[in-house]
Amino acid sequence: MASNSPRHETPQVPAKEPGASSFGKCGNCGAVLNGPFCSQCGEKKLTTEDYSLAHLLEETLDVLTHFDSRFLRTLKVLFTKPGELSNAYFRGGRSRYTKPLTVFVIINIVFFIVQPHTFLLHDKYNNYIKYPAYAARVSEHLRATKEPEQTYAARFDANLQNQKKSLLIVSVPLLALVMAVIFIGTRHTYAEHLVFSVQVYTFVLIFLGAMVALFFPLVRLLRAVGPAGESTLRVIGSDTGITGMLLVGLTIYIFLGLRRAYEASRLRATLSALIMAWAVAMLIGVYHEAVFFATFWTT
Repeated sequence: MASNSPRHETPQVPAKEPGASSFGKCGNCGAVLNGPFCSQCGEKKLTTEDYSLAHLLEETLDVLTHFDSRFLRTLKVLFTKPGELSNAYFRGGRSRYTKPLTVFVIINIVFFIVQPHTFLLHDKYNNYIKYPAYAARVSEHLRATKEPEQTYAARFDANLQNQKKSLLIVSVPLLALVMAVIFIGTRHTYAEHLVFSVQVYTFVLIFLGAMVALFFPLVRLLRAVGPAGESTLRVIGSDTGITGMLLVGLTIYIFLGLRRAYEASRLRATLSALIMAWAVAMLIGVYHEAVFFATFWTT
């Protein structure tokens, strides 16, 4: 016997509930969005507010101030806590600092803008042709091209400055290779050596810049002393004096950095710092020759 009681039907679910998959797909990776930010790549779903002038200005200001504070924090830690940036990069906390290579590139650009007005890395065409090997190559080139030497020298010096900036970065992986040999058999990877080497060369550029800044007031002070001051000035201002001060500062910096980032013993850190500082000095010599040939071949 059929029941006369009313039939209760299951209510139909709307084809599209409010809020269900209402964010669509990520425009960057194509994943389904469950919110305003993609759970796969972090891309934000743009709205009409994101295109407003006020929002663009706010975002630009935020990027500039955030970068500025992070960059200055990075420089401070680079000097006051050698090796700490390596720890942050590989063991957590890297978001607080500017990436090591970014810092190096910025400092490299700034350094070589200022460098032509200092006594640092002052090699130019006239300095190179004092050496017979370089002079012979240039003379052969000028005989073949019949270009006036004055014109060639001007082009050489203009190209030389670009090569100085570009080739310095090649020294970084070479120093990392030296570190790989020193720390062979340890848990440290080449990537760690590379990051540490970037910081070493960043320190070198800043240290040289600081030496220039201190040199001019020091000149006035030593000249006021008399003949003894003049003699001291000649020693300090020579290539040997500059290299000596750099190597002392660099050895101390590397020692402290290895103690903090590599947890090296005092003995190992001392020996490694001496070897690495010597390697940097040798690489500066190689850099001197490489800059000439790179400039010669591309001028």
